[in-house]
This record gives sequence, C-alpha cells and structure tokens, in this order.
Amino acid sequence: MRRHEQVYHFGGDMQKQAEFDDAVDELLLTTEFVVFGVAIRKDAFAREFSASGLDPYLPVNPYAVAITMLLERYVDYLLVSGEHRKMGRVTFESQGAREDAEHQVQFARLLLDGTQWVPESAFQQAIQPGANFVPKAGSHPTEIADLLARDLYEWARSGCRATPQRWDLFTKKIYCRGDGKNGKFGVKVFPDSDIRPAIEAHRRQVSEPL
Repeated sequence: MRRHEQVYHFGGDMQKQAEFDDAVDELLLTTEFVVFGVAIRKDAFAREFSASGLDPYLPVNPYAVAITMLLERYVDYLLVSGEHRKMGRVTFESQGAREDAEHQVQFARLLLDGTQWVPESAFQQAIQPGANFVPKAGSHPTEIADLLARDLYEWARSGCRATPQRWDLFTKKIYCRGDGKNGKFGVKVFPDSDIRPAIEAHRRQVSEPL
C-alpha cells in the first residue's frame, strides 16, 4: 500500500510538471517579445582573446563582453524599430553589490565611449542612462530571460547543433534584420570560428523562414 501511494504521487507530480511546462510554452508562444542573447564560450575566449590580447577593443571580462555584444544588437533594433520608438531601458538581475556595480560601470562605458562598431551617439540616442537592477523573483520578465539563458547555454555548449527544450519557441522571436550579419541578429555566440557553419545555418533559419 505504501509503495502504491508513492507511485501515485510520483505520477501526480509528473502530470503537474507537464501541465506547468505546457503553460510556460503557451506563455512564450503568445507573449509579444523580442529575443536577444549572448553566450561567451569562456575557455575559448580566455585562450583566443584574454591571454593573447588579440582584440584591444574587447573587455577582458567575459560578462563585460556579453553586455557589450548584447547592447550592440539591442541598439540596432531600437534605432530601426520605427519613428514612434521609445528609448530602451536596461534591467539586470541583481547578483550582489560588487557585481551590480561592475555591470553598471560597463553599461556607462558603452554610453560614454561606444564600441568599435557602434558609436557612443547611437547608445545615447537609443538607451536611457542608468541601468536598473531587480532581485530574483518568481513573477518577473527576467524569469523568461532565465529560460532563454538556459537554452542558449545548452545550445552553445553543443556547438550550436542541439535543440534545447524551448529553443524552437525562442528562435521564432530572435531579432533579425536583413541577412542578420554584422550585429543585425539578436543572438551571438563568441568566439565562434570553429562552429560558424552551425551558427550561420541557424541564422538562415530565422532570416529565411520556411
């Protein structure tokens, strides 16, 4: 009798999980949002860029690189989104006082100095100064970002060949302008020299939908 009860409750938990997953999928499918994401392959980055100093324009911290590449794409989206566009706002999930300060500094540097590819005037025109920080919470848009981050991590770790749980849903919402090249695509994996064919195949899937 005790064994039967355990099986029964386990089955009930699986059913609840399936119902929850279906509800999350429906939320992602029906909610209007645009996907941006950056995955930094830390070992390859440290080997190819941090240690060698190959690119003097890139920060040496992977998180700072991610912020830079993410906001370059966000600015591209904001500047071509129409004449009635509003200035964008940046919200980070809070990670602690020191980490938040470091992220705020990198954000400010972009608005003050721009990047190799995007001038400071574009950042200043498109994004409000001063990033916001929110604690991790159960009902906040950052929870969608967490789901995306997990799938993006799994996708990048696979060499951009796997299909994580909700990757197809997120792929449909990735920002893409034209051919998606040169910062006109919302998702970036870096460095990518050894996996570029898989990345380009995914980009074509978005820029040239069937």
